Amino acid sequence: MVALLGLASVGHAQGLGGLLGLPDSVGLGGSLGLASDDVFRGVTQSEGQISPQGDLHATVGPWFGGISAEGVRRDDARAGAELIGYLGLQQPLGEDWTGRLTLHHYDYPGNQFRSLYNYDELGLSLAWRERIVATVIVSPDTYSRDYLGNYGSGKAFCYELVGRQPLPAGLAAVAGLGYYDLRRQIGTGYAYWSAGVERRWRSWALDLRYVGTDATARQRFEDDAGNRVVLSAFWLF
Repeated sequence: MVALLGLASVGHAQGLGGLLGLPDSVGLGGSLGLASDDVFRGVTQSEGQISPQGDLHATVGPWFGGISAEGVRRDDARAGAELIGYLGLQQPLGEDWTGRLTLHHYDYPGNQFRSLYNYDELGLSLAWRERIVATVIVSPDTYSRDYLGNYGSGKAFCYELVGRQPLPAGLAAVAGLGYYDLRRQIGTGYAYWSAGVERRWRSWALDLRYVGTDATARQRFEDDAGNRVVLSAFWLF
C-alpha cells in the first residue's frame, strides 16, 4: 500500500526538493504512516496487526524511483520488515492517457527464509486521466505457500483494474479488482477486490477500504484472506 501512496504523492515531491535546493527538474518526497493491516492482493502480511509504513522517492523528468518499508509478519509471529525498491518510467500517451513501466524488488532483511522470499516484478500500467488504471504484472521468481501444503517458486502474473472518482469535500471513491495467478506455486489463482474512500487534506492522506477475496483464496489462505476493513493514515512530504 505504501508504494502506491508513494507514487501518488509525487506531486508533493517538488516542495521537499525546493527546501533542499534541488533543481526544478528534480522532485523528492515520501510518506510516513500506519495501516491497521498490511494487505497485499487481498491477503494479510501482518496477521491483522498494525503495520508502520514509509516511503522515500525521487523524480527526474519522466523517471521515478524510491524505496518503501512496511511492517510484516511473514510465516512466523515475529515482527519483520518488507523493503521494496522500485524504478519506473512514466510517459504521456496523448491528452488523456498515461503509460507507466515499473520494476519492483521485494526484500525481507533478517528473515531466515530471505533468499526464498525475495522476488522481483515488472508492471505495465495504462491510465486514463488517473481515474482508471489497468495494470499487468509479471514476476519470474515469486514464492508462495498455501495452507493445504502446496508451495513453490516460479513465474507469477497479476492483473489489476483500479478506479478513482473525486467526490465533494475533498473525498474520493476508490475501487479495485484483481486476479493473482499462482498456478506454478499453489496450482491455482484467486480474485481479490477493494472499495472505499480516501481523503487528502494538505499533506495528509486518510484511506478507508473494505477488502475481499474469492472462495479460492479463503480456502487456500484461510483467515489470512478473510474480508476485512483496512484504515490507513499517512503524512506526505
